Amino acid sequence: MKRQRGVPATQPQRQSSPRKWKISGNDHISKLPDDILYTIILLLSMRDAVRTSVLSRRWKNMYAYISNLEFDWHNITPTPVNYNCGTVPKGYVRHFLGIIDRFLARHLGTKVVSFKVSCCFGSMYAHRITDWIIFAVRKGVESLDLAFTCDKPAERHDWRTVDYYPFPTQLFLHGEESKLRHLSLRSVTLWSDFSDRFRTLSTLVLCDVNLAGPVEPRMFSSCLNLERLTLQWCFGLERLCLGDSLHRLKVLTVSLCDGLKGIELSVTNLTIFHYKGDDTELSFERVPNLEEVCVVMKGINVITTFARLEKELPHVKTMTVTRDYLRRGY
Repeated sequence: MKRQRGVPATQPQRQSSPRKWKISGNDHISKLPDDILYTIILLLSMRDAVRTSVLSRRWKNMYAYISNLEFDWHNITPTPVNYNCGTVPKGYVRHFLGIIDRFLARHLGTKVVSFKVSCCFGSMYAHRITDWIIFAVRKGVESLDLAFTCDKPAERHDWRTVDYYPFPTQLFLHGEESKLRHLSLRSVTLWSDFSDRFRTLSTLVLCDVNLAGPVEPRMFSSCLNLERLTLQWCFGLERLCLGDSLHRLKVLTVSLCDGLKGIELSVTNLTIFHYKGDDTELSFERVPNLEEVCVVMKGINVITTFARLEKELPHVKTMTVTRDYLRRGY
C-alpha cells in the first residue's frame, strides 16, 4: 500500500467473521416433569403427537396420552379410493383397521375428549367399529364423530351400495351419567328408541341416517340439553315435533329428509330455523325468540309462502323463502 505525503494511511477493514454459536447437546425439554410433557402432547394434533415418538426414549410413548383421536380414511390409506365405484380394496380396509386397533391398544391416557373416525365401510366390520366405540365410551368421550361413507349423498348413483353401520345406542349410559356432549353420525342405522341415552347432548348431527323402528315424531324429546340439531339426508321420519322439553334448543337445520311431511315447533328459545326439501307443512306454535328463518322448498309459490310465514311470524328479523328447482345437497 502506498502512502502519499500528508495523507495518513488507511487501515484495511477487517471482515467480521461469522459468530460461532455453541450448540449444546443437552435435551432440556425432555428433562421437564411428566405433567408438563403431557400438557405439551395434549396441545398437539394427533399426527404431530405421533411424530414426537422419534425424538428420544422419553418421548417414545408420550403420544399414547393424547385425548383427541382422529382417524381419517384419506389420510391413512395409501392412495385415494373412488368410492362411487362401489368397491373398496380389502387391503386398504385391513390397513386402516390395523392402524386404529394398534393405536387404541397402546393408548395410555385415562381420558378421551374427542373421538373421530371417517372411513368407507360400515356394517361389514361392525364388530370392530363397536369395539372402538366401547373404548371411547369407557374413556369418557365427550365428542363422538363417526362417518362411514366418503362420497357426497347428492352425487350418489346407487344407494344400495351404502353399507350402513347399525349404531349401538345401548352402549351409552342413561341420563346424566353419560359424558357425551357432541354426537355426529353419518351413514348409520339409528333406532329411534334411544330413550334418555342422549340426554347430555348439546349438539346432534345426523347425516344420511336411516331412522329405524317405530319412529315417533317426538323422538328427540328426551334430549333435554340439546342446543343444536341438524338432520340432513335422513329418512324414516314422517313428522318432526319439537316441544317444550327442548327448552335449550337454539338452532335447528332440516335438509333433504325424504318422506318428511310436517314439522311442528314449540320451542321457546329457538332462534334459527333452516329448512330445505319438499313442500312440507310447517307449524310454529310457540317460538317467541325466533329471529332467522330460511326456507327452500320444491314446487312452492314463493310469494304465497312468504306472506303466510310473515303473518305467522311477525317478530322474525330475517326471513328468506326460495323455490328449489334442483335437488342438491348443501
